[in-house]
Amino acid sequence: MMNITRTPFPYCHGDADLYGVLVRDESLPSLCPGILLIHEFTGLTAPMLAHAERLAGEGYVVLAADMYGRGILPADASEASRISRIYRDDRKLMRERAAAGLRALAAVEGVDGSAIAALGFSFGGCVALELARSGAELAAACSVYGYLNTPFPAAPGDVRCPVLALHGALDKVVPMAVVAPFVEEMRDADVQCRMVIYTDAGHGFCNPTVQTDARSGSFYDPKIAERAWKDVLDFLRVALPSSHA
Repeated sequence: MMNITRTPFPYCHGDADLYGVLVRDESLPSLCPGILLIHEFTGLTAPMLAHAERLAGEGYVVLAADMYGRGILPADASEASRISRIYRDDRKLMRERAAAGLRALAAVEGVDGSAIAALGFSFGGCVALELARSGAELAAACSVYGYLNTPFPAAPGDVRCPVLALHGALDKVVPMAVVAPFVEEMRDADVQCRMVIYTDAGHGFCNPTVQTDARSGSFYDPKIAERAWKDVLDFLRVALPSSHA
């Protein structure tokens, strides 16, 4: 019987105090793989914690990371864009902030530090990819409707893990025009990468709080969300077997 708990998890990046949430099934064995879960531009919200609980139920210890800092939760989309832009415009800062979360998760008792994946949604997908590009010791990296472009494309040998990128063809936040350059980057860097395009999906398809917006191609779709979760979990079961595999 599962016993999933949420525990406030303070950690630091330099002078920045971060405040994530550790989510785990207390009935799991003593050593389990971990997942660094990185939030959308709106911050560490209820949908992200629901994602963390779903992953914990699959046998992973999850750190729902905090990219912004303790007490910083955007009030609206405009503020979220402004705050997230700080990190999108400074990919080195983004990578360093994500690496702080990776180190913190690897140090958690009961987590196999050699078996950690990075998984992010939208802004968080961008973070997961940048962490992988940085050469971080990851077992897997997964981006779900994440930003795919980067000012620091991977070179051969940079990315040390398999990568999964899920994308909606109707997404105007991350348009299809950026997909081909990303695929070329992964190919040229000799990355084991799988790209899945959902032809009927827009941006935010896994987030039930996303409102339909024709201008940005954003909308939530529960059926597409379940298809995406199947793809994510199948990927993780191969790259990062859990005690439930």
